[in-house]
Amino acid sequence: MGRHAPDRFAAIHVGSEQIGIQIVEYTNMDDVKIIEQSYRQVMLGEETFKTGRISFGAVSEICELLKGYRRLLGEYGVRDYRLVATTAIREAQNQPYIIDQIKVKTGLTVEVVDMPQEIFYKYVSLVKTVNDRGLLNSQDGMLFVDISSGGLGFTLYKDGNLRYQQNMHIGALRIKESFDKNQRDSAHFQQALSEYIGSTIEPVETEMSQHNVKRLVLSGPETKLLLKMLGKESGRINFVSLSEFNNLYKQISSLNLPQLITTYQLTENKAEIVLPTIVLYKKIVSLTGPEEIVVLSDQFADGVIIKHISEKTSHAHQKLIESQIISLCWEISKKYYYDPTHAAAVETWSMLLFDKLARIYGLSERHRQLLKVAAILHDIGKHVNLRRHYFYSYRLIISSDILGFSKAERHVIANIAYYHSKGVPSDADANFAYLTPNQKVAVSKLSAIIRLADAIDRSHRQKVSQAEVALRGDELIITVTSREDMSLEGWNFADKAGFFEDVFGIKAILIRRAG
Repeated sequence: MGRHAPDRFAAIHVGSEQIGIQIVEYTNMDDVKIIEQSYRQVMLGEETFKTGRISFGAVSEICELLKGYRRLLGEYGVRDYRLVATTAIREAQNQPYIIDQIKVKTGLTVEVVDMPQEIFYKYVSLVKTVNDRGLLNSQDGMLFVDISSGGLGFTLYKDGNLRYQQNMHIGALRIKESFDKNQRDSAHFQQALSEYIGSTIEPVETEMSQHNVKRLVLSGPETKLLLKMLGKESGRINFVSLSEFNNLYKQISSLNLPQLITTYQLTENKAEIVLPTIVLYKKIVSLTGPEEIVVLSDQFADGVIIKHISEKTSHAHQKLIESQIISLCWEISKKYYYDPTHAAAVETWSMLLFDKLARIYGLSERHRQLLKVAAILHDIGKHVNLRRHYFYSYRLIISSDILGFSKAERHVIANIAYYHSKGVPSDADANFAYLTPNQKVAVSKLSAIIRLADAIDRSHRQKVSQAEVALRGDELIITVTSREDMSLEGWNFADKAGFFEDVFGIKAILIRRAG
């Protein structure tokens, strides 16, 4: 059998500083060719940070550009595309009108991603780049720092797991816009800037002091600037020694704006971003003390493309990212609550039940991920209060950035945790009323499953050594092996089975087999 024809996919990104398209052709992850790409510099971020909106003129310009991209999609016969907007449109007060105008004028549908998602897409690409270079297998910590115009993401990778992840609304352009022209021209600007950045990233400092970070991996639009000033080519991956970096920092610190422009041949715009960027990098270098700095040129669109292709072709990279996300969820749960063995038991039994029911009841692989994360985090509210802990679990999950999940998905995970022990999902609860009809059905099914799983380990003593699940007619029979008395679990299970029967239309029965 011959190789099948390659597939095509396009990623279009409306960013704060540039709008671009990449069209690729691929048969698998190791065979991806860029067949067309085009980028245009824009100043949307500046406008949003200053005025809170994007002007009519700018929107028309975006639409003209996108019409051109639309024609490209037609010429290349690309049906599979994603048009994603980040900071500038995300934060514009007139966002709904912008999206509507783009739809009406170009026929393209815009997806607006929140900051944690934006950082996540970048991470998907960055991990692949360092992994392809064989840099992922070292025991020492590797801190990924992605700086976009409006956001900053710290992701710590160590011993094959993600140990820490923190995103902030602080970026090179946003920092610049936090100070007016007079303040930026002041002789005290650098000191003030350094203190401002220091106080903002303080919580990260506490975390980093517990880890040995060997490599600092920098990415984001401003890294091009850094490489240019170091006199390096901006290849896919560049290594910068600490002495090179420190010398550059000293040099920049001694120059004023006109001198920066002439010394490094920068536009005034770029020169104004240099100081905030380099001071931010300096702070990060001093709080991690790495042995070397790695600069990657991966862009947001690369992440969108890699994620798409790895999912379409079921490439190992997808599994790698998924396992890292799950390792991060365990780190989050450790922060709050102390019974990981119960969470692990609930995760195990949830997955067992899910896998039996998924195909027949229209549950997807993504639903499985949401349930898994909910199982790991369902009890973290006990950290705040043992009464109504499900409510506090809900609040903590809603307010955590869980890498790889959109805000909408976080709401689903949080609702599963909310209903993991009792209560019937209903629109009388604001948390449930907030969901879309599809999400409501998913939450009901997944909380019905997690309830049974939680009941099987009601005593938190892991009495069950193994379980088998069988679907016979309208009964789901769960046979558990245990050496101990299962009365508590049995009563609890019977109590929870009613809700399960309502949702799935089948009876759940627990049978104990003596181990």
